[in-house]
Amino acid sequence: MIFKLRIFIFAFLSWLVVLPALAQKYFPENGPANPSLRYVAITGATIVVDAVTRMEGATMLVKNGKIEAIGKGIAIPKGAQLIDMSGKFIYPAFIDLYTNYGMQWKPAKREGNENQFVSSKSNMPYGWNEAIRAELNAVDYFAPDKKDAEEWHKKGIATVATHITDGISRGTGCVVATATKPAHEAIISPRAFAGLSFQKGSSQQPYPSSLMGSIALLRQTYFDAQWHAKQKEQQNITLDAFAGQIGLKAIFDARNVKDILRANAVAKEFNQPYIIKGNGDEYRQLVAIKETGLPLIVPVNFPKPFDIKTPLDAEAYSTTDLMHWEMAPYNLAMLKNAGIAFCITSQGCESASVFFKNLLKAKQNGINENELLKALTETPAKLINIWNETGSLQKGKLANFIITDQPLFEEKTTLLETWSMGERYIQATPRATWDGKYTSTNPSKTFSIEGNKLKVDNITYTFKPEETGSPTVNATVISAYASAGNISWRLDAKVVNEAGKVEYADVRIFDSTGTSSYFTANSTGNDSTRIDSARTEKTIARIAPLCFPFTDYGWTAEPQQQIIIFKNATVWTSEKEGILKETDVAIKGGKIVAIGKNLSLGGAKIIDATGKHLTAGIIDEHSHIAIENGVNEGTQAVTAEVRIGDAVDHMDINIYRQLAGGVVAAQLLHGSANPIGGQSALIKLRWGFTPEQMKIAGAAGFIKFALGENVKQSNWGDRATVRYPQTRMGVEQVVIDAFTRAREYEKLKLKRTDLELEALLEILNKNRFISCHSYVQSEINMLMHVCDSFGFNVNTFTHILEGYKVADKMKTHGVYASTFADWWAYKYEVIEAIPYNAAILSKMGVLTAINSDDAEMGRRLNHEAAKIVKYGNINEVDAWNMVTINPATMLHIDNITGSIKVGKDADLVLWTDNPLSVYARVLQTYVDGRCLYDSVRDVQQRTEISQLRMALISRMIEAVQGGEATSNKRSRRQMVYHCDTETEEMEELLND
Repeated sequence: MIFKLRIFIFAFLSWLVVLPALAQKYFPENGPANPSLRYVAITGATIVVDAVTRMEGATMLVKNGKIEAIGKGIAIPKGAQLIDMSGKFIYPAFIDLYTNYGMQWKPAKREGNENQFVSSKSNMPYGWNEAIRAELNAVDYFAPDKKDAEEWHKKGIATVATHITDGISRGTGCVVATATKPAHEAIISPRAFAGLSFQKGSSQQPYPSSLMGSIALLRQTYFDAQWHAKQKEQQNITLDAFAGQIGLKAIFDARNVKDILRANAVAKEFNQPYIIKGNGDEYRQLVAIKETGLPLIVPVNFPKPFDIKTPLDAEAYSTTDLMHWEMAPYNLAMLKNAGIAFCITSQGCESASVFFKNLLKAKQNGINENELLKALTETPAKLINIWNETGSLQKGKLANFIITDQPLFEEKTTLLETWSMGERYIQATPRATWDGKYTSTNPSKTFSIEGNKLKVDNITYTFKPEETGSPTVNATVISAYASAGNISWRLDAKVVNEAGKVEYADVRIFDSTGTSSYFTANSTGNDSTRIDSARTEKTIARIAPLCFPFTDYGWTAEPQQQIIIFKNATVWTSEKEGILKETDVAIKGGKIVAIGKNLSLGGAKIIDATGKHLTAGIIDEHSHIAIENGVNEGTQAVTAEVRIGDAVDHMDINIYRQLAGGVVAAQLLHGSANPIGGQSALIKLRWGFTPEQMKIAGAAGFIKFALGENVKQSNWGDRATVRYPQTRMGVEQVVIDAFTRAREYEKLKLKRTDLELEALLEILNKNRFISCHSYVQSEINMLMHVCDSFGFNVNTFTHILEGYKVADKMKTHGVYASTFADWWAYKYEVIEAIPYNAAILSKMGVLTAINSDDAEMGRRLNHEAAKIVKYGNINEVDAWNMVTINPATMLHIDNITGSIKVGKDADLVLWTDNPLSVYARVLQTYVDGRCLYDSVRDVQQRTEISQLRMALISRMIEAVQGGEATSNKRSRRQMVYHCDTETEEMEELLND
């Protein structure tokens, strides 16, 4: 009885041991379940536990997909599978945080009009815009893909963060193993992060059609989700989901370094923990990125050299792209040196070989092996909160590791195996190495092999190995070639050893006479020398400078404010003093500090301006330069929520070109595709500074309105028949309706923040000012009447080519005029434009400015001002004021710029001649007391740029000759926007 009881107790305890394993098996099995525990012991390897910890000749015990033990002297359970990896290296497997691995989701094909304004699912409780897909959860669409998994295993990647990479809000992503287990077993973290971007993806709705529209939609969605979470009246699956993701880590897909700064602005506004997936160009703005505090996911898909065969081919590539080809491999090292947290993604690397090649290239260019390993393992694990599961080789963590035949980041290293969740995936067999000393004696000669040296009697040969054939587990063929004096030898060795280490080999040696000798070489001891001796790395000095902005004419060091006295200049003050002869102007700390004769200032640089003219910098009231990915959000009649300031492009070469024409500041306006467009950005042309630094701090808010042909889509073709308005009468109704809605919105106490109505409310409360695109007198009268009825004024009518007809009414209304000098008859609604318009408006007492609306015209606004002297008999001072103090007054920045007055910003231009002369050239342009254009430096830089391009192209040609694959992708053309540029794609098509 006691014996039976003992048997029962033993059986019961045994059941308790296996019960936890059985309890997890909730899927049915076809046959008896096998509760046995599986042990695998990997012995003899150098185990790299993490980026700083190594164990030589250690053992790792794996039990049911997890690390059971690791170290030396570990007891190996009976029955465990033994794998001898002596001489090999084991590392934590890599983690990739930016993938769409296993995603089975596809966007639905939508039927109906391509111009529909709301989602096809709007009849269900989803959000109105298809670019917001917050309701998607990657875990619901995940299915392991064996073929894709093989590619991840070749890259040494055992864990990935995966999500649906489509849309602005992409729902939640999950973390999964690349083990080809059932989906429910491969998932490590089901809702680990949210996915975001500024790209609308496959949505076929018109809105958003621009970068600024995408940013506005994302910001509005945050406000909507916050509001929705507090109300009980409506159900919205999309907003419910988005609200649940607020506060969850989000992986934000940034297309370039500028998008990183834009994403940071959103993150800060809504206090969100973003992880930024960059584009490999982060080195261009290290200081600004460091200040964000955001961690990065950085690709290593370095650009290929361009296929340049002729000088004409070279013209297809920008200097920026040429420099980026050389700079990209330095990116990781520069991020590390800047103290910016980052991990690495293989995204964009088309194969495992390219991925590892680029990792080696990054190592050669300044980042060490430990830092690379950390960025591939520990950092991503901690960023996505799976450090307890993987990222290092420690007891209790998943058995996710890789095995290599040599140290990981070496040129000839082979990735032998990738293990994911304890599943073994063999990638390659070990390459045989002559790691030791070998000797043999045949009847006629004495042979000895030590490392890569073969000694035949008293002659020593150094071998250069070359693998031939297809290595297998049990047989590897090595061929080696050597010569000494007039004698050449070839050695063929057939190695028999699973681990790849040569313990003995059948050797046949052929000499130069064709005589062969055969022997068996036996190991006589260990040695660190190998037949494939270590490669000597050669680092090539970089020739491309790190400049700001990263393009032609960039600065290698930030330009500083200077203390300067301009001596004996003809000074155009743009103040009541008019033009002062033989006068000095002193600047210090970015300000004008003195105006007069015989000025002196300690430490000042003296510029002899005798015979030269010094003016205030030109201000362009109507410009479309320095805007990225769309000047119009013309998809809806009212888009007051979008902000040009979100899409400022500080790298636009037109900034530099306009500095060369004396322009120091501009209003960057939304286009004229809709009655109420987006909010303006007022900038100084601070070439070399970030987009945010270019903005004028404390400047008044402006917004673009438009009237006429563009807003009613007269010239958009037959497809443009859906969006209201289609007539000039409809334009008036749109404006009245918008302001009426804004007034009602103001009365609400518990309201949903509406960015569109907030901007309109600012207009009603005179905190934002209208700059209105206009031509025809009837519409000019209409808008003044509408604004009068709502109790405010239009700030500026821009273009205003029929302003001369209603100048008296404009004077009464209190509106300014910003017009062209002599544009007329370029479309029907300007058929009655005249070149005397500006003069008539000015003489009627309407403050008038001359604007460009064109990147090319912006370079010669001094000539445009001169036309007013010609056509309207306006004196030179008043004409010059039309491009300096008058636009400054219109933009409400006349207190800081627009004239030469003590206390104002030192925004100055030094000319060779009267600035209204066609012979006048700009010698220097100062913004905030910094010389941002200098004609002498410009000439020098032209030569330097030409030499740099030639040097980079030469290196590319050498790289191609060395066997590197080429890219035929041409540089993207610089977008040149106008009021009526409909979309980015349309402009690109027109340029082609």
